Amino acid sequence: MPHFFTSAKSTFMSIAGRSARAPKVLALFVLLFATSAAPDPREADKDTTAIVQASYIYNIAKLVEWKDPSLKSGPFVISVLGSSNLYQELVKKYAEKSIGKQPIEVRKLPKSAEIEQCHVLFVAQSELGLLPAIHKNLEKKSTLIITEYPDALEDGSVVNFVRVDNTVKYEISVVNARKHKLEVGSTLVQLAYVSAQ
Repeated sequence: MPHFFTSAKSTFMSIAGRSARAPKVLALFVLLFATSAAPDPREADKDTTAIVQASYIYNIAKLVEWKDPSLKSGPFVISVLGSSNLYQELVKKYAEKSIGKQPIEVRKLPKSAEIEQCHVLFVAQSELGLLPAIHKNLEKKSTLIITEYPDALEDGSVVNFVRVDNTVKYEISVVNARKHKLEVGSTLVQLAYVSAQ
């Protein structure tokens, strides 16, 4: 056995022999060793915000009812404007799932305010300049508009992602949902960081 490990083992056994807190000492020793290990390089590539937002979008969609009869059949379309990471996360984790009996179809949109019919539209903060025209074009359509910037609910978004204490949460506007002929479940409202009734 190499000298370092023999020395470390004898030191630990000496501490453990004198202390009733040996399990705690061992746990601390393991924790210190684990945290000093080199991080997995693949972890750096993960966009945790996109992962959380994708999960929210999927779970929010399950708690909303689209009143427009034309949206009750065919694929359940989630469109993404901007945020390639979110688009990839939605495709990777949710493209083979369904909302109700409708299979999910995820679309990456070109930079344009002309939006084809979809159930959910996510507009990244990088595309804020297009939002006034998007809101105008979708004013009468049954589309759940999701954004990620301050005061978005006042501008007409139904759901808006916010960062609170370094955690992604969502705000929701029941009023804006009704304007888009969407019925929002009470659970969704209760779990929101902010809800505008």
